[in-house]
Amino acid sequence: MNALASRFGLERALGQWLAALRRLGVRDLTYYSLRLLAPACTLTLDWAFAAFWIASDAVLATVARWLWSGGWGRRVLAFALNAVSGFANVLLALSLWLQGAGFNAQFFFHATAETLLWGYEAIAPVFYGCWAYWLLLSLWPLALRRGDGPPKRTLLLCATVALTLNAPVLSFARHVFSYAAQQMRVVLVPKTPYAAIAAEPLQSPRNLVLVLAEGLEATYGLPDVFGEDATPQLTRLSEQGIRFANMRQVSNTSRTVGAMVAAQCAFPLGPAGDVNAIVGALTSHLEPAATCMGDILQAHGYRTVYLGGASLAFANKEGFLAAHGFDERYGLRRLRTELTDPSQTSIFGVRDDFLFAFALNQLAELEAATPFALVLLTLDTHGPFGFPSASCGANTGEGLLFAIRCADRLLAEFIGEVRRRHPDALVALLSDHLGNFNDLGRSPPTAEQRRLRFNVWGEGVGPPVVDRPGTHFDVTPTLLDLLGLGRWTELGLGASLLRFDSPWFSRPDSETLRVVHALPAVRARPGDVVAFHAEGPIIEIDGVRMLATHRGLRLDDAVFAVAFDANHKAVRHRSFAGLSGEAMLRQVQRWAGGQRLVGASTHRGFNRRLARGEVHANAFFLGRLGTQDLVVGRLDAKTEVRVRL
Repeated sequence: MNALASRFGLERALGQWLAALRRLGVRDLTYYSLRLLAPACTLTLDWAFAAFWIASDAVLATVARWLWSGGWGRRVLAFALNAVSGFANVLLALSLWLQGAGFNAQFFFHATAETLLWGYEAIAPVFYGCWAYWLLLSLWPLALRRGDGPPKRTLLLCATVALTLNAPVLSFARHVFSYAAQQMRVVLVPKTPYAAIAAEPLQSPRNLVLVLAEGLEATYGLPDVFGEDATPQLTRLSEQGIRFANMRQVSNTSRTVGAMVAAQCAFPLGPAGDVNAIVGALTSHLEPAATCMGDILQAHGYRTVYLGGASLAFANKEGFLAAHGFDERYGLRRLRTELTDPSQTSIFGVRDDFLFAFALNQLAELEAATPFALVLLTLDTHGPFGFPSASCGANTGEGLLFAIRCADRLLAEFIGEVRRRHPDALVALLSDHLGNFNDLGRSPPTAEQRRLRFNVWGEGVGPPVVDRPGTHFDVTPTLLDLLGLGRWTELGLGASLLRFDSPWFSRPDSETLRVVHALPAVRARPGDVVAFHAEGPIIEIDGVRMLATHRGLRLDDAVFAVAFDANHKAVRHRSFAGLSGEAMLRQVQRWAGGQRLVGASTHRGFNRRLARGEVHANAFFLGRLGTQDLVVGRLDAKTEVRVRL
C-alpha cells in the first residue's frame, strides 16, 4: 500500500491538499460553496445520497481546481469540466426535487423545448435561478489564482475516481442499464384516424366528467397494504358507484402523458418516444387504432373541454389533445389570468382547489351544450412532497401524505357537487399513474399489491364492484360502453370491463404485448420493395410497417423521414414542420447529411420542390435528396404504391 501511494504520489498529494486547505482564500471557498450548492439542496430528500454526492463532487471540484493550476490546455479542460459537471449537478438536483428520483425515462422524455417553455412560465424564479447559478459557477474559475498542482499521475487517478463515483454519472449509468434491460422486441403503434367516424344514433346522450388524479393510486385507500386508509372520503364515495378494484399499471403508462394517451386511445406511448414522433412495427394481427375518446365523442356531437393546472406545452399535451378531439383546452397560461391569489399556484401550475372551482363554473356554462365531456388533470399530489391547496390548511409536516389527504377531501367535494348539479352525468375518477412511495418515506408494496384508482358514478350504473383485471387501455372502452356507444366496447388494446376480459391479460401470446418505442431493426437493401400506404401514411420496409407521424400522431403539413446508413440499416428518424417549402427542404437535407432517406410528406411546399413543380397533397420519397436516384411519387387516398430500391 505504501509503495502504491508512493508511486502515484498520494502522500505528497495529501500533504499538498492539506496545505492548500490551510491557504484557501475567499475566492476558493466561494468556488467550493457554489460547486456543492446543488447536492446540498437535496439533503432533505435523502441525506445519505446527498452526503455521498457532496463528497464525490468535492473531489471533482478539487480536480478542476488543480487543472486550473496548469498551463492553458489544462485550464481549458478545467473550464469545460467545471461547466459540464456543474450543469449535470443542476439537472440531477432538479430531477430529484421535481420527481423524487434521479435520471430516468420520464426525465429524458420531458427534456424538450416544451419543458423549457413550461419552466419559463410556471417556475420562473427557479428557471432563471438555475441558469444564473450555472453561469456563475461556470465562470468562477476565472477568478481563481493559479497555484501548485499534484503530479500528473496523481491528478489522473483522482480524476478517474471522481468521475467514476460522480453522482450524476452514476445516476445516468443506472438509467441506461435499466432502460436497456427493459427493451422489448415488438413495437405497437396506432393507425391514424383519417377515416371519418360513423356516428351512432344516441337516445338522451349522457354528459361525461372525467378526473385524472395525479399519482393518487387506490393503494392509498387499502389499509391492509398501505397501513391505513389515507383517502377515507373517496373510499366512502366509491360505494355509491362502480369501483374497478383490479386496475394495474403496465408498460409505458407510468408518466402522465403516457397515461393520458393510454387511457384515451387504448394504445401505449413508449418511454423513448413522445407525442411528436412515434415509429415502430405494426403487428399484422394487432393494430390498435389511434381513434381516441375525444375523436369519438366529438363525432357524436359532444362539446369537449380539457382543464389542467400545468402548462399545456409540457410534454406537448396540447398537441395530443388538439389532434384528438379537444377543441377547448385550458392550461396554466389561460387559468393564470383568472387567479386573484398567488398562493393558488405551485411550481407545477394552478392548485387543485382553484381548478375545481373553475371547472364548476365551466360546467354551469356547459349545461346549455348537451352533451358535453369535461376532462380534468390534477396536480396537488405530484411528488416529491406534494403541493396541497391552501384551503386544506397548514401542512402538518407529513409532506406528500398531507397532500394525499387534502386531495381526498377536495376530490370528494368536487365529485359530490358535480353529481348534485348534474345527476344524469357520468362522473369518473382515474389515477393517471401509480405514485412514488419513496416520496412518502415508505418501502413500496409489491407490484402485485398496488392498484390504480378507477371509479364511475351515475344513475343506473352497476355493478358496484368489477374485479376483472384492467389497465389504462380499458378505460375509454368502458366509459364509452357506459355512455351507450356500444360500437366502441373494444378498442385497440382495451375492452369494456363491464363485458369482456382485458385484452392485455387474456391474450395467450404475451409477447405481442411487449412494447417499446425505438427504431426497429430495419434494412433497405438494393432490390428490396418498399410499400407506401396512403392511409396513415404507412411505410413498409423489410417486412416492418412504420407509421409516419408528427404532432398528435397525424402527419399534418409535415415531413417524416427515416435515414439509412451505408450498410442499409435504419439509423434514425424524424419529423419536420413549421417551415416554408424551400426552408423545409434545406432542413431535411442538413439532417440527412447525404444519407439515403425513405419518407412521406403532407407538406405541399416540400412536395412541390421534390416533384419539380408538381403539387402533391400527399407524397412519398426515397433516395438521396438532391441526386438523380431520388424517387418521388403521389400517394392518393386508400392506395398502395410499391417501389423497388
